[in-house]
This record gives sequence, structure tokens and C-alpha cells, in this order.
Amino acid sequence: MTRLIKAEIFKLRKRSMTYILLLILIGFIVLVMSISQATAMNSNSAVTTVGNGAPTTTLIPVVASDVHFLKDMITGVMSILGSIGMILAVVLVANGMGSEYSWNTIRPYLLCSESRLKMFTAKLITAAVFIVAGMIIGLIIAIVLGSLFTAIRGFSWDLGSGLASFTGHELLIFIRTLYVMLPYILLAFLFTVFGRSTAAGIGFGIGASVLESIITGLMLMSHGWLAKIPNYLLTPNIQKINSLAQSSGGLTIHMGSNSSTTPSALHAFIVLAVWCIACIAISFTLFRKRDVTA
Repeated sequence: MTRLIKAEIFKLRKRSMTYILLLILIGFIVLVMSISQATAMNSNSAVTTVGNGAPTTTLIPVVASDVHFLKDMITGVMSILGSIGMILAVVLVANGMGSEYSWNTIRPYLLCSESRLKMFTAKLITAAVFIVAGMIIGLIIAIVLGSLFTAIRGFSWDLGSGLASFTGHELLIFIRTLYVMLPYILLAFLFTVFGRSTAAGIGFGIGASVLESIITGLMLMSHGWLAKIPNYLLTPNIQKINSLAQSSGGLTIHMGSNSSTTPSALHAFIVLAVWCIACIAISFTLFRKRDVTA
């Protein structure tokens, strides 16, 4: 198993696609943070005072010391990792497995592997390593760039709580973000195996998130048993888990829509876990039974 994982890491490390996806993620984070710091001072704070029995509202320009840019951007980048990062992860996973079929290397690879299960597991473990590494790099970029802009613009260094408390909170958000990405990533892996191509995995992995949101919205407008089906789909449960990680702040980036009716956090966690297990089980069943060495 260790030999296969090292081989997979070597292959992904040598592919230009891996670095292109990482550069896209870094570039998007830099772009969003640059725009955010440029517009951070464009808002006003409303102060209401009561004089002569009548309330008066006064708009006061925001000063730099009141802008918690670093804190808000670290939390905001988590939203980027859960949206743009998810798309890039889908491309990485689909390309990692689909290229074996398109390059006709799946047959000799299986002949050199101890078993299909070990090869299958090595693919998933390697993909997980690179996805987590990409998320960590994105977060480091956010911290470095956020600190730089905070120092240059004179923004507040206040994290809203102690460093240990803030770090623990953001670590929890990081884990939640990774968890809600898994179903779509594993769906992409499933359809890559099913379609024996990278395009099938990328197309369905990205398309599923868009189509499911539309279908969920239509079902929520109905009544009876149809309105209950979305509780067992991905979008409402992902939104519920994401809502647990939301924090207040003027610069916090919220990407995606929120549903007015969402299941409980425990329900959402269980449903997403079932989806992940089902995708892995079906993927391996197809991979194990399909004749690729003939």
C-alpha cells in the first residue's frame, strides 16, 4: 500500500495540472482579498442618538482601526475553499483516475498492483493528501496576505477572541469545509470510474452541484412528500453544516444560497456520511467487477 501511495504522489507531483489548479486557487484568493481590502473603507456605520425626544441616525465613515480585515478574510477564505476549491478538487480527482483510462495505463498498473482494493485506496488517499495540502496552502496565503494588508492599511489586528480560541474555531471550520466537499468529490470519482474518463467525472461532479440546487429549490416549493426529499439530498445538508461555521463581520464572504428550511446538524452530518460511503462502495464495486485487463 505504501509503495502505491508513493507512486500516486509522484505522478500527481509531476503533472502540470496539479500546479495549474493550485495557481488558480491562489490567484482567486489573491484577487478577492485585493478587492476586499480596496473596498473595506467604503462603508459607513450608523449611529442613532435621541435628542428632543426624536431619534436621529448619523452615518459615520468607517475608520481603518475598526476593520477586522485579517479575521474576516481568514473566515472568508474558508468559503472560497468550499466553493471554488471544491470545483478544483473535483478536477484533480477526476483527472487522477480518468487519466489511467485515457492513457491506457490502467491495465499494466493493475498487473503491478497487489490488488484492486489497494490501488483504489491509494488513489483516494493520495487525492485526500493533495486536497488537504491545497487547502492549507490557500489558508497560508490568506494569513500572509491578510497580515500584509492589515499592516499597510492600518486595519485592526483584533481576532475577536484569544489566539487559541480563534485558531480552534477556524480549525473546526476547516474540517467542516473539507467534510462538505467530500460528497461532490466522491461523486466525481464515482462517475470517472463509471464513465472511464476524466470528462465524465468533471462534468457530473460540477454539474451535480448546480442541477441539484435547482431541483432542490423546485421541490421545496411543492407540498407533501416531495418537499421532504431535499432533506436527503446534498445541498440542504451542506448548507446546514456551512451555517454552523458562519461568523459575523462586514468582510466575511458568503458564497452560495441558503434555504429557509434546513435539517438538523446531526441529520446533515449523517446524510453526507451516507452519501460518501455509498459513492465509495459503488465506485469500488464497479472498479472491482469491471474487466480492464482483457
